[in-house]
Amino acid sequence: MGPRGSPAQVRLPHIEPMLATAGPLPRGSGWRGEVKWDGARCLAYIPGAAPVRLLGRGGTDYTLRFPEVARALTEVQGPLILDGELVVMRGGVPSFAALQGRIHRTRPQAVQAGAAAAPALFVAFDLLHTGQHSLLTEPYARRRDLLDGLALEQPGLRVPPTWDSVAEAFGWTREHSLEGVIAKRLDSVDRPNTRSRNWVKIKHLRVADVVIGGWLPGGPGGASVRAVLVGAPLETGGPLLFVGSVSSGMTGPERRALAAALRRLAVPVSPFTAGSGGLGLPRGTEVRFTRPELLAEVEFLELTDAGRLRQPVWRGLRS
Repeated sequence: MGPRGSPAQVRLPHIEPMLATAGPLPRGSGWRGEVKWDGARCLAYIPGAAPVRLLGRGGTDYTLRFPEVARALTEVQGPLILDGELVVMRGGVPSFAALQGRIHRTRPQAVQAGAAAAPALFVAFDLLHTGQHSLLTEPYARRRDLLDGLALEQPGLRVPPTWDSVAEAFGWTREHSLEGVIAKRLDSVDRPNTRSRNWVKIKHLRVADVVIGGWLPGGPGGASVRAVLVGAPLETGGPLLFVGSVSSGMTGPERRALAAALRRLAVPVSPFTAGSGGLGLPRGTEVRFTRPELLAEVEFLELTDAGRLRQPVWRGLRS
């Protein structure tokens, strides 16, 4: 790669990241487990003589939005293409909410303020190119060994551990309140811009009991439920604290049956107290409020800083 201080100029190819497929925890040998980081997928292009570039999916340029990460990666000897994620840590775990507070900032003053308040780091979990050689057709185990051998760890850059046992990785990530685990086949090559079954993502979901206080009608004449609005009771008989809307996980028959049940509970005013953020629905959305009598169970990934359920999925009514 050449001595430090006089790197050669190398034109690195653009690569769209390979994606994982959701599925059950793989069993048997031939797999390795990694942390599923709750961040933004990003490839770091480190050409050597030219500036570092941080590119997300679809070519989204994060370089100027995360200057502290770009600066950290200038200390890495290129040419290299690293596959990884941009992550903002809070309390020792990734915070997607903190990352979201930064990822859309483009004005220099706002970018610098965000970098000071919520500095990001780059988590590198794969090595795709060394400048002279593409590693896309090398097996994952080989690419990962080469990455570990580079000894890249420094402030702003992390190369996380892996587990030979995917089950052990699953247990460790759950114990440490992380989003989940990625299982990768040891012999898998990297296929850019594809969603591969050779990488399997498994999330740790939480379960909550919530109260339905409204719904968004769907279908002809509002005959089915497009989403339910749910909350948590602040006190017995009092208003509901709005925690989000749930639209995923319902079958067609469930949506129609639930609409019929909720129509019988219609009320003219909202049972929610939603705080300064309101219900967060687009202007003009038709909302039907109900008496808060039906209990439901939902899965969710985490509670956001605003107290909303993140990625909620319907599990059913509670008796």
